[in-house]
Amino acid sequence: MLVATLDSIFAQNCPERIATITVVTKNESRLPVSRHEKLTIIQVPGAATISEQRNIGVAAGRAPLIAFLDADIRLAGDWLETCTALLAEKSGRVLVSAMQKSSDNAGRVERLRTALSNVSLDKPVQFLPGRNLLVTRSAHDKVGGFPEHLQTCEDYVYTEKLSRLGELYYTSQTYYVHLGEDRTLRQTFTKEIWRSESNLSSISGRTLPLREWPSILLPVWMLLGLVVTVLGFYSQTAFLIGLIMLLLPILLYGGRLYVQQSNHEPLHFLVLFYSVYFVARAAGTVKGARLLLRRNLTE
Repeated sequence: MLVATLDSIFAQNCPERIATITVVTKNESRLPVSRHEKLTIIQVPGAATISEQRNIGVAAGRAPLIAFLDADIRLAGDWLETCTALLAEKSGRVLVSAMQKSSDNAGRVERLRTALSNVSLDKPVQFLPGRNLLVTRSAHDKVGGFPEHLQTCEDYVYTEKLSRLGELYYTSQTYYVHLGEDRTLRQTFTKEIWRSESNLSSISGRTLPLREWPSILLPVWMLLGLVVTVLGFYSQTAFLIGLIMLLLPILLYGGRLYVQQSNHEPLHFLVLFYSVYFVARAAGTVKGARLLLRRNLTE
């Protein structure tokens, strides 16, 4: 997938605008990529987080604009040209990101995750995933780069800080394909546990925007609903309350996505997806809380 990502960078229709391409990897062996005059590979096997790798990559360059790309995406040929033009369009704009497009052979889960990614398009947003970000170096430096203490959630923390400096714009004028997107509900379950492990750690030292609160509170809500449901084996009322607590977020989120133009999946599949999603987020939050507690006890 890294090879495909690099190929899509080399195929940009304005290659003269690319100063350097830096790959920061924890791999100690040689990567199977072709040599290129603008390509630099930095090996940091001791890097603790993705944030640390990204900050190392930024320090290796000097260009006024920085493109942060995941190693499993394929950019549209006009990605750099379009995002650069949009970034220069408004003086207060500090970041531009492109919408996600499903692969040609995408199944239901990938199409659904793509629809989720594209709910808010062609408008300013408060935070973004870090798969494809074009940001000014000055704004990056002002927020201190990526938070290196976080294993996950680092992109949301980073972009939310950037949103306090200027506008983050999510565009439909160009796109990327996420080659490593979830293809099955099992993959979603496994990855969402990992993605939510830093939920609680990401709160420390910052003010949460309103839109982030659901991702923090809903896993706790689901856990409480599960506890109340289990207690319901001794009380019918408690069982019904617990069941409502479990179903309410699933139905609300499923219904909200069902009416979006970017969604083409039936409601019953959305309910199934969010059932898997919220259970995984709750499990990941519990796992993260245990790791955080253990870390605090050993310090």
